[in-house]
Amino acid sequence: MVTQNEDQGEVDRRIGRRVRALRLRRGLGLRACAELCGRTEEWLRQVERGEQRLDKLSTLVSLAKVLGVRDLGLIVEGRLDGFTCRLVDGGRVRHEAVPAIRHVLSTPIFPAQPVADLAVETGRMRRRLDMAWSAWHRSVRPYTALGVVAPDLLRDALNLHRTAQPYERPATWAILAEVFQLAQRFLYCVGEPELAARAADRAMVAAEETDDPVLIAISAWTSAMAALGRGQADEAGEVATAAADYLQPTESEAALSAWGSLQLFTAIAHAKNRQTGNAWRHWDLACEAASTLGPVHHNPLTMFGEANVGIYAVAIEVETGRSAAAIDRAKAMAISTIPSSNRRAQHLIDLARGQLYHRAPDEALACLRLSEQHSTETIVFSPVAKRAITEMIEKQRRPSAPLLDLAVRARVIA
Repeated sequence: MVTQNEDQGEVDRRIGRRVRALRLRRGLGLRACAELCGRTEEWLRQVERGEQRLDKLSTLVSLAKVLGVRDLGLIVEGRLDGFTCRLVDGGRVRHEAVPAIRHVLSTPIFPAQPVADLAVETGRMRRRLDMAWSAWHRSVRPYTALGVVAPDLLRDALNLHRTAQPYERPATWAILAEVFQLAQRFLYCVGEPELAARAADRAMVAAEETDDPVLIAISAWTSAMAALGRGQADEAGEVATAAADYLQPTESEAALSAWGSLQLFTAIAHAKNRQTGNAWRHWDLACEAASTLGPVHHNPLTMFGEANVGIYAVAIEVETGRSAAAIDRAKAMAISTIPSSNRRAQHLIDLARGQLYHRAPDEALACLRLSEQHSTETIVFSPVAKRAITEMIEKQRRPSAPLLDLAVRARVIA
């Protein structure tokens, strides 16, 4: 519902912009749309300007039918009581795998199913994890790929741990940590910050039981990501910094890779707080680590490597208001070297933000459409992409057909 403190006029204007976008998507002129609703052209013009409130149910239903909208909430958000919507929280899409993962995270595995040979099952679990990460990075529909396997992986890993003898628990704790890390990544990307935080916390608990510094550091990385997903940049920076200080990056390549990943999260946390100097200081440390590891190194969870360091440079420039520098950095990158469809798609969404700040909407649209080619789902679950699309629609007197088509595919409009 709209709060009393919210500017009602701004709500009316936002609703009007949605009506206009939906009308243009249907290819209807003002007069034709108004006549189909049984109203005057001037009335509809006032609605689209936010000067006429849509507060009569019968009128709203008539308009929705003309615009081809089955869900009234897509037009009026939370203004009307009693209406439900498949799109929730102002248009956010809920992935169908989320309820199953929520159930596993909330329900104890009891009684556990016996396992004949725990060592064999542990090996199978690791192979399943490897296959899940491979599907995540290579698929054009990574959210579907991971959503299919994540609930069963969680359930089976918990069952495996429950059946283990005390002396076998270090191995099953490690499996649990890695499965919870995978769940956190999925939940973060599909816009479930609270569930992502819960999975990250459980990954940390499991990792600490192993006394493996790299596993603990990677779990801290997932906790920092969860904090960023909740908009808590300070917390993300503190978690990443503390974990990096604990880790000894010279011990192994895995340790250096985890340490570099933490430096990048610290950098982006500083960038979000407009602390440019600190952001680049930590980015420099990550860049040095990536150079030491070489061009072929890519961490399967964090994607840490030279290409990902380059992506973060673009993101830092965008976050600190240097859109021209972000565009220049992006031009020097070959995104084909990034071995993750979702990461490539996310990078192109960041670049679209930079293009919009640079007042280049056509280039921004091109970036978003290219992002969709790399991953058809990333744009659907990205609040940043949705805001960019909405902004372009609102600022154009007559939005182009490609932009409106993209808005439909991204579920910004129906």
